[in-house]
Amino acid sequence: MSFNIPYSNFSDLEGKNVLIVGGFGLIGRALCEAFASVKSNLFVGSRERDGDFLKKLENLTRVKYLKFDITKERDIDEAINVLVKEGSVDVFVNCTWPRTSDWVTSVEEVSYESVKKNLTDQLGSYYNCTQKMAMQMKKQKGGSIINFSSIYGVVAPTFSIYEGTKMTSPPAYTLIKGGVNAMTRYFASYFGKYNVRVNCISPGGVYRNEDPKFVEKYNRLTPLGRMGEPEDLIMPALFLASEGSRYITGHNLLVDGGWTIH
Repeated sequence: MSFNIPYSNFSDLEGKNVLIVGGFGLIGRALCEAFASVKSNLFVGSRERDGDFLKKLENLTRVKYLKFDITKERDIDEAINVLVKEGSVDVFVNCTWPRTSDWVTSVEEVSYESVKKNLTDQLGSYYNCTQKMAMQMKKQKGGSIINFSSIYGVVAPTFSIYEGTKMTSPPAYTLIKGGVNAMTRYFASYFGKYNVRVNCISPGGVYRNEDPKFVEKYNRLTPLGRMGEPEDLIMPALFLASEGSRYITGHNLLVDGGWTIH
């Protein structure tokens, strides 16, 4: 028995229309470079434009910047219209996370209004994006949606790792990420019959120059002994976007160095 596997090197993503929102963030940049390297038609959504990074991507593939704020419904609709004019919305990746200025306030101090605002702006917007993208993909009879979640949507925070720092895990974060996981399963179940796949990726802690005390504690509690890097999310995202995962939907792919096995 022999198999023709054109997606083994992600060549099936060449020429596909891929929209990444949050594309200028830490993880988003790594994903943009990855999809550009496999020659996808890349659409980068963000509230602000980074011309230097776009020029770098343009050396790899066809790239278009879209002004995109996921809390604004008109931006979602306009992005879909732009991609449809190019043929279709083949892959949608959401790795943005709008949040309020009091984001790191502890559960003992954070107000209900703050939690409600973050739930609406982040989880509500993830719902709005997923719903609209899935409906367009239904018309096309196929597509892949990848939402970024977190290990804290699966397990509770380990608060001891924040002791001695100004950091914490805000309560809205767990509420939002748990909601993203459940929402992903819901949409995967509903739109599966239309060949629309909806999955999410849950990274563990990705290093962002955090307090060394936090990093040391985090590393010690992680089986692989380190925090994640943006590059660790590249292959999982390409896999879930490609035909290599054509029989996978409603899945939450944990990329966490083993954090959640305990």
